[in-house]
Amino acid sequence: MRIFNIFLSSLLLFFASFDLTILLAQEILVKPYVQPGDGNTLEGTDVKIIAWLTDQKEADFIVEYGTKGEPVLQVKPVKISLDFEKPKTIIEIIKPKVEDKKETKPKVEDKKETIVKKDPPLIEKEQHYFRYHATLKNLPFNSEIYYCVKSGERIIRQSSFRTRPTPDKSARLVLVGDMATGKAPQKAIAWQIQKEKPEALIALGDIVYPTGRVLQYMNYFWNTYNDVNEPSLTTGAPLMASVPFYPLLGNHDIGARFPTTQDALGAFYFFYPPTQGPGEGSWSTPLGTDTSAVAKFKTINKHSYPSLDAYSFDYGSAHFLILNNNKSSNMDSPELIQWAENDLKKTKQPWKFVCYHVPAFHSSKQHYSEQQARSWNPMFEACGVDIVFAGHVHNYQRSHPLLFKPEGKRNTKGRVDGTFTIDKSFDGDKNTNPKGVIHVVAGGGGASLYMPGLEKTSISLKEDFQDNYADFTAIMNADSYSFVTMDLEPTKLAIRVLNQEGKQIDKFNITKPTK
Repeated sequence: MRIFNIFLSSLLLFFASFDLTILLAQEILVKPYVQPGDGNTLEGTDVKIIAWLTDQKEADFIVEYGTKGEPVLQVKPVKISLDFEKPKTIIEIIKPKVEDKKETKPKVEDKKETIVKKDPPLIEKEQHYFRYHATLKNLPFNSEIYYCVKSGERIIRQSSFRTRPTPDKSARLVLVGDMATGKAPQKAIAWQIQKEKPEALIALGDIVYPTGRVLQYMNYFWNTYNDVNEPSLTTGAPLMASVPFYPLLGNHDIGARFPTTQDALGAFYFFYPPTQGPGEGSWSTPLGTDTSAVAKFKTINKHSYPSLDAYSFDYGSAHFLILNNNKSSNMDSPELIQWAENDLKKTKQPWKFVCYHVPAFHSSKQHYSEQQARSWNPMFEACGVDIVFAGHVHNYQRSHPLLFKPEGKRNTKGRVDGTFTIDKSFDGDKNTNPKGVIHVVAGGGGASLYMPGLEKTSISLKEDFQDNYADFTAIMNADSYSFVTMDLEPTKLAIRVLNQEGKQIDKFNITKPTK
């Protein structure tokens, strides 16, 4: 009896001293991460967003932030409930699986919509989250900002990030696409990216597979790029704790049909891009005809819709134009073209880059006929664009500098014929002054690689497409996962391409004459 009383006393003492708030605390489902926010030009001050996801238990959060040696500032986050029912039927847009051959007749799988009757790869469930975001305003450029997200005395995450550099400063960015499939290669690439210590990352579309749903982000994305306790080749790296991702939309990001699949279009829920774009139009991601669902989606995601389809921003000495050039976007819209042209012309930045998902010029058989962006090249040439970056094709490719004159509109297959002028004298080493626009494909972020390499594909493409294809590809690496590192200075641009082992597979430099 005495032993029992001692045990009971000890048990009561344990519960008396136990902090029940641990049991009652919210579960952090996505740790705080940094987003660009509504920063467009390099005038005034910078802005960043800190966002995170929890379960739907109530809690009070505060974000403390500032530069070293300065008073600590505080901001309370905004909370929004995200609720998604368990889908009864998954409706997805399925990409054609036929290889590009001349004018091959489409097979059954070329249908724009298919009801997927087989069980989805993830365990379907209702999803209920609180999404928090805090806006950090009036941040000085060229600075390191420290932040700490707290709930009472509980520290959720503390880290730091760099604000955007002014045009006279150097900068390092990473560009990569076709990323989160839930497979090992994406983790190796994330680890190698962290070792490069970029200040920002541009995600070149197909951010999460297979169809861009919120549930797929929760299973395939955050555990590689954000919620990583011990970074490594096999676990990934917590990049987003300190590196803002600038996103653009790929075909897989908009693959699930909204609102039939309630958690479709996950990118709009999680990313906070600059918002000074052309607004909503025929180029915007379609949301369907359910007015109630559309209104709710727009209210919850007013920070990202329709901005994610077209926006621009300055970073150091560069200007970036981000476009959605998937088939659902009307790339022929005069209003969109005019906005993009004005945007490129009015910037005073010496470097101009365009980023979209579907490449206009590449030498892989996969997706070759998807040439809807070729008609934009003359405008890019006239506006002084230096490089166009794309993903979609799962490997690395770099074109020679080229000029392209389209001959009429694209045909029903998407092909755009025209005349090429190719600068093969540019080597990025001894000759660093390209005559034309360089097109880079950086689709090696984690999705299954597209092979074979240039030696074989150049022969078959010439046979199948004749004058529509030209020897515009300077280098192609089809057997490595990879990403692009950009070191940016006012008069010099250095590009290095690294694979999943950290080995360099390409490099080139471009210089600009001082004015």
